[in-house]
Amino acid sequence: MELTITANNTTLTDAIREYAEKRLSILDRRFKDTVPVYLQIRKEQTKKEDDRFIAEVTIKMDRGVIRGETRADSPYTAIDGVSDTITRQIRKYKTKLDRHGRKSAPGGLSQAVAEQLAQIEYDDSQEVEPDVQELEYGQLVRTKRHAVAAESVEDATAQMDLLGHNFYVFRNKESGDINVVYRRHDNDYGLIVPED
Repeated sequence: MELTITANNTTLTDAIREYAEKRLSILDRRFKDTVPVYLQIRKEQTKKEDDRFIAEVTIKMDRGVIRGETRADSPYTAIDGVSDTITRQIRKYKTKLDRHGRKSAPGGLSQAVAEQLAQIEYDDSQEVEPDVQELEYGQLVRTKRHAVAAESVEDATAQMDLLGHNFYVFRNKESGDINVVYRRHDNDYGLIVPED
């Protein structure tokens, strides 16, 4: 594992760095080859003290991203939480692949993801933090841009699960249109297909 750690609005001490390296070393067992793992620790001023520290792990691949984020009262607790979140997402996705018997990923997720991750470089230029924009019912505080890949609905739902999001925007491989897949309250999925 090649771990890159950055910190925003907080100091990255040697103790925090060592703790993160030790805690995230569990990911080494999930991948066959060395993979790049990016950890960002940031501190935000919030009303809840339990949510001040955020640990975010990103593993970017050719065919998607594994991402997890946890908020906590200390950087150590946030690192623990995000480590557990990422491990759970990988295990869930591997189980899903094994259950469906996907032939395109021999050896399960570990081999397929490791082969992809070994060839990529991280580019954080896609996320832009704009000035806060006042809206009628709140504030726009973050803008994210990402390439919209041509994917099947099944691949889009798997990618959404890996990201830990409730929705995912993608270009439908069959129709060529931009679609949104989302998780329903009953834990099934929904698909939004825009019409002219």
